[in-house]
Amino acid sequence: MNQAFKQAVSATVQRLQNKSTTTTFLPQRLLLVGQGVAAPTDQLAADLESLAATAQSAATSVLCSSILAGHTSESDDFGDAAIWLGQGAFGKGHEQAVLSSLGIQGGRISPVELSPKTYIPKTVNASSITPELAALSAKLAELQDLHCFSLQTSSSDVIYSLVGKNSNGWAGLVGIGTWSDE
Repeated sequence: MNQAFKQAVSATVQRLQNKSTTTTFLPQRLLLVGQGVAAPTDQLAADLESLAATAQSAATSVLCSSILAGHTSESDDFGDAAIWLGQGAFGKGHEQAVLSSLGIQGGRISPVELSPKTYIPKTVNASSITPELAALSAKLAELQDLHCFSLQTSSSDVIYSLVGKNSNGWAGLVGIGTWSDE
């Protein structure tokens, strides 16, 4: 895992923790764990770390820092962190529950469309599928009930969440994009 990736994810986590109440961050895995949720097993944590690293590779392959914010972000300071929410009602229509689990409140929630073929958010404008995007697509295909949404905060930050369910519970990615109000 390269240093730039660690710095981008750490910047995301730091910004999220400034906006949220307590969440658990496992820095060795670059993983945020939802409130009141037990830490995942070592194998699951490694799988989620791999998801975040694959997302970073995919983002880099199309010249952006976050696969969730894609080319809509005006900043390259933030990367996507893995999230573990555990069991619960976190499917489509329960976006507020996802945010609450991460300790985030307020703002306007909007759906983010996923490509039906690759499951990559349509915030990414790729003219072709890179090998890195294909690798991420394969990992995302393992998640059921996959959905993505954004939260416009009172600042220029837009928080993106992509969640899906595996055999152990709900997991995914969270990232930040920035927009100016011009």
